[in-house]
Amino acid sequence: MAETRPPIPSATRVSGRRLVAHLVDGTIYTVLFIVAILVVGMLPDSTVGDVLLGATLVLGVTVGQVAYYVLSQRHDGVTPGKRLVGIKVVDRHGGVPTTGALVKRTVPLLIEYFYVFALIAMMTSEFRQRLGDRWGDTYVVEDA
Repeated sequence: MAETRPPIPSATRVSGRRLVAHLVDGTIYTVLFIVAILVVGMLPDSTVGDVLLGATLVLGVTVGQVAYYVLSQRHDGVTPGKRLVGIKVVDRHGGVPTTGALVKRTVPLLIEYFYVFALIAMMTSEFRQRLGDRWGDTYVVEDA
């Protein structure tokens, strides 16, 4: 099988749109997270209710975020935010990344929320890849 080359560097020069997409997706996820907290918070005061609230908080800031990004990108490589700004995630062959690749690219977001890390990683990469993109072998490109 012939090796395919990743997208040309100019196709990945969408850093500003990535930021807007991430802000939109962050807003959507935050609203969903707050709704989940409110629903669990309406349970009667009890030890079980407290445990469920704690679990919702912990899972919401970890597993929930990973699930949001992976599940929303699994079908066509776009989240609602990416769709809004016309970008998508692809693998090195230009197709939709596997679920494993999407998990790999999403997990580092939990620390890359200190955007300085993500920005430095992107600006030092020929293909504007965050650390997660490098680990998952994915690229964010214009959705033509």
